[in-house]
Amino acid sequence: MKLLLDEMLKKTTKWLRIFGMDTDFASGRDDNELLEVAKNENMVLVTRDVPLYSRCKKQGVQCVLVKSTKLEEQIAEIKSGLGLEFTFPEKTRCPACNTPLELVSGSEVSGLVEENVLKKHNKFWICRKENKVYWEGSHWRNITRIHETSERLAKEKRKK
Repeated sequence: MKLLLDEMLKKTTKWLRIFGMDTDFASGRDDNELLEVAKNENMVLVTRDVPLYSRCKKQGVQCVLVKSTKLEEQIAEIKSGLGLEFTFPEKTRCPACNTPLELVSGSEVSGLVEENVLKKHNKFWICRKENKVYWEGSHWRNITRIHETSERLAKEKRKK
């Protein structure tokens, strides 16, 4: 399932990619273009825009209306609304370009990261398109917290 998020959900786009979702961001597209792209490419349109959501429904385009302004709640609304299962951390995507990241060894990223990073960590992901390397650094706690919170909130929503 491929998601198309509108401009109101730029930050959420990045996080859904981290959690493994195939997610496109609708930068610079108007509502008509969003609807056409979602319809023609069989994507789920995710929006905070009530009129756009209504137009989607009328045109038979699969869509999700996100009501919250809080990141973890937005992720939970999308996850529970579509019945998604995240593949994180086994499968994740580049937060910048949406390319699936490859799990690689330290020797494969030698020269791309600082030596002290290579010494401290043994698990790396690389985006071949951006030539960018990721690892479980100091930000990992925050990523894990957001993942766990959104998972818990999604489960609570499903129970309702």
